[in-house]
Parts: sequence; C-alpha cells; structure tokens
Amino acid sequence: MRIRNKIVLIFVVVTAVTLVMLSVFIYLFSIRHAHRYFYTRLKVRASIALHGYLEEGQSEGVLELRERHLQMLPDEREYIVRYDSTTRQWKGNALPMLSQTFYAGVQESGYAEWDNDFVHYVGVNDATAPGVISVATARDDEGAVQMQSLLNLLMLAVVFGSVFVFGLGRLLAAQIIKPVSDIIEEVNRISASSLDKRLSTAKGEDEIAALAQTFNSMLDRLHVAFQLQSNFISNASHELRTPLTAILGESDVTLSGERSCDEYKKSIQAIRTEAEKLNDLVTSLLQLSQVGFDGKRQMLEPVSVDLLLMKIKNEINKRFPNNHLHIELKDVPENPDALVLMCIPTWMELALLNIVNNAIKYSDNKDVLVTLSATEHELSIRISDLGIGISETDMKHVFELFFRGSNSQAYVGHGIGLPLADKIIRLHGGRIDILSRPNQGTTVVVNFNRNQIRKR
Repeated sequence: MRIRNKIVLIFVVVTAVTLVMLSVFIYLFSIRHAHRYFYTRLKVRASIALHGYLEEGQSEGVLELRERHLQMLPDEREYIVRYDSTTRQWKGNALPMLSQTFYAGVQESGYAEWDNDFVHYVGVNDATAPGVISVATARDDEGAVQMQSLLNLLMLAVVFGSVFVFGLGRLLAAQIIKPVSDIIEEVNRISASSLDKRLSTAKGEDEIAALAQTFNSMLDRLHVAFQLQSNFISNASHELRTPLTAILGESDVTLSGERSCDEYKKSIQAIRTEAEKLNDLVTSLLQLSQVGFDGKRQMLEPVSVDLLLMKIKNEINKRFPNNHLHIELKDVPENPDALVLMCIPTWMELALLNIVNNAIKYSDNKDVLVTLSATEHELSIRISDLGIGISETDMKHVFELFFRGSNSQAYVGHGIGLPLADKIIRLHGGRIDILSRPNQGTTVVVNFNRNQIRKR
C-alpha cells in the first residue's frame, strides 16, 4: 500500500472511531436525560394519585388540579397497590410485569422506577400508609421519536464526517507526500555522470528537508569518492608506470650489447633502485586499501600513546640513526588513563610514523619535536619541524592521494603517507590540522575526542 493511501486510511479510521465514540456518548447521555425527565413527570402523577387516594375528601379537588395543570401522557395510568399480609405479596394484578422486588424497593426507599423500552413505571408511597403504593405508568412517545431522530442524525454525521475526512485526507496526504515525490523524481534524474546535481528541496527545518539535506550530503561524499577514484586510477597508473618504464628501459639498454662487469653491476643497481621504489609504492597502496576494507572488522584496543610514541622513536632510530627527534609530555593529568586511547594499534602506529617520518625527511634531519598533551576528554599530539614547509597553494591538496608539494620534488616519496595517516585518524574519530609556511617549518596537530571513539 502506498504511503499516501496509508495516511488517508489512518486519518479516516481515527476520525471515524472518534466520531462513533462521541456519538455513543451523546446518545447515551441524551437518552438518560430523556428517561430522567419522563420519570420526574410520572413521579408527580403517582404522588398526586396517592394523595387523592389517602385523602378521600379532597380527591375531587386533587383530580381537578391534575387535569387542569398536567398534560395527559400516552397510555397514562395510575394504580394503587396494596400489601396482602396473608400472602405477604403486593397485589397488583393490573401490573403483572412489575416484580415484587420493585414493590419492595418502593416500600424501603419510598420511590422506585423501571422501564420497558420507552414504557416507564414509577412507584411512590407515603410513610403514613406503609401498606399502600401508587404506581404511575405511561409511554414516552415523544422521547422515543427524539431519540430515534438523534440516532439517525448521529449516524449521518458519522457517515458524512468520514466521507468528508476521506476527501480532506487525500488532499492533505497529497500535500504531505508531494515533497517526497519531488525527491524521488529528482533522485531518478541523478546518475553516475551527474553527481554534481543536488536536491532543491533541502531547504527548511522539517524532516523532509532533513532527508533531502542528508541525501545531498551523501551525494557530496559520492561525488568526492568518484573523483578520488578517477584521480587514483590515473595517478596510480602514472606512479606505477614510472619505475616500470625505468626498469624496462635499463634492461633494454643492458641487453642491447656486451657490457663490462662494472656496467652490469651499475645497471642491476639502477634496476634494483627502481624496483625498491615500486615495492614501496605497492606496499603503501596495499596499506591504504587494507584500511579501507578492514576498518569495520578491526577491534579497538586501549593503547598508551606515550608508549606508542616511544615505539615510533625506536623505529625512527633504525631508519635515521642520527635523527634529532624529541618527545615531550605537556599538561598531562596525573591519572595514567588520560594518555590511553582506544584505537587499532598497528594502524595508529602506521599513521603517526608516516607523519613523523615526513617531518624528519622534509626537514633534512633537523630538530623535530613531538609534544603529547591530554585532558579528560581530548588527547593531542603535536609534531613540529624546521623543514621546507608547505605553500598556501599546496596546502589545499595535501590530503589528496599522490599529491606532492611543488618544493618536495627533490625528496623521495609517492604522496601516499599523509592521505593514509589522515584516513586512519579520521577512522578513529580524530582530525589533523596543519600549520605551515615555506622555509619556516610545519606543525601537524592530531586531536582525538575519546568520547567519540567510545561510541564507535
């Protein structure tokens, strides 16, 4: 069933049930009021009849007063019922439908009432004559007609009200669903070749606008992903082709004729150098792909970041024996858990190692300071160097895969390390901020919100 029809159906059912319940309440209240009013009229007649019976000398005056001021009711009758002490029953032969319980109620409380459809009976007695009861009965034709008219009117109100609500519901449902229909129509016009289009209904503060805004955000991410994929394929092809071309060219030159032993060694060394570049590139690409594919399957573990930085320091000592890397703790709380981060240890080590390695490499092994600070909710790692820096133009592209700054061409690299580190850190709920000026050094600040990591 379409959502529009569901809305109309729910709207009609709720309204119809409400109307029926309201109609039942009105009808029951009205019929009770009608019965109560008619009982009051019968009580007056029964009291007058009892008074006329008990006071025989005044009976003619009472009857005259009754005929002058009281309207005759349909099938109106009054009866005097006496108690037979012999049989211990009330003798009301003319009223066989009334039970002894009715008479007992009159005798006990002085008043009782009973009805059979719209034929009403009222009994009264007087304390001065405990063995005598006056019973008045009549048929409430007017009340029956009024109640039937009210019932018909309420039934028509329910039917016509439901029909009206059905039409109104279709109109309102169409207005409610229209933004969704517009979204469906616009989405159907968006394809892989037109991911730059956006939904025009993403304005406002209602749920439909929020849905359109969410979809537009998803389109933004898809658009970026498609662009990155396209750039990745072209750049990866170029990066892989460069060492392969060098290896093939060197091999062809070497095999084109007889060479001396030194020339063969030189050629093999050149091939090995290019092969190592190719191996580093493939390894980096594999690491990047593993982060993308395995991110949801890896389990977070508590890791002490200060110990992780010391491990990175040992690794840097192996790569650069004469390095000037310094690690400093700053504004760290006494609680040792303040330096604990929930992360995937191998990935976090890889990300921070890439950043520190870049700081050493692009500063020509000058001083590099790693500062670790923490608060109750945030942990910060600051890596500062005195290297070549990054220009303002290049800063916009530092996280793009295979991008290398205009002043970094003299250094060996593939432009994968920083994008890989950024991806790992974002997967852990962190962010990277970079401050840099050409020839004045670079500062990379990595911040983690531990509360966000716990929720992942």
